[in-house]
Amino acid sequence: MDRGDNTESRIETALKRLHDLSSKLSERPAQGSLMMGDESVLKAEVDNLKVENQLLRQELLELTASYNGLKQATDAASGRLDKAIKNVAELLEQ
Repeated sequence: MDRGDNTESRIETALKRLHDLSSKLSERPAQGSLMMGDESVLKAEVDNLKVENQLLRQELLELTASYNGLKQATDAASGRLDKAIKNVAELLEQ
């Protein structure tokens, strides 16, 4: 599940970046006098987080679809195994 681990790591990183950004924003004066350079850095970070959010959402959709496919396959295999075990048990009872 390397891809899932990578996704989890990226989510953790994005959450940390979001937390750091919110901390910076909460430290701003209410009627702030941030220098334009600081504001552009914050805007760029917000934009980067939005892009990362979209990428992670898409990856989550792909992983969910993959999980659902694997679940269907394992459910089908489990059903076939249960049926085979039942058949063998019936043969042994004869």
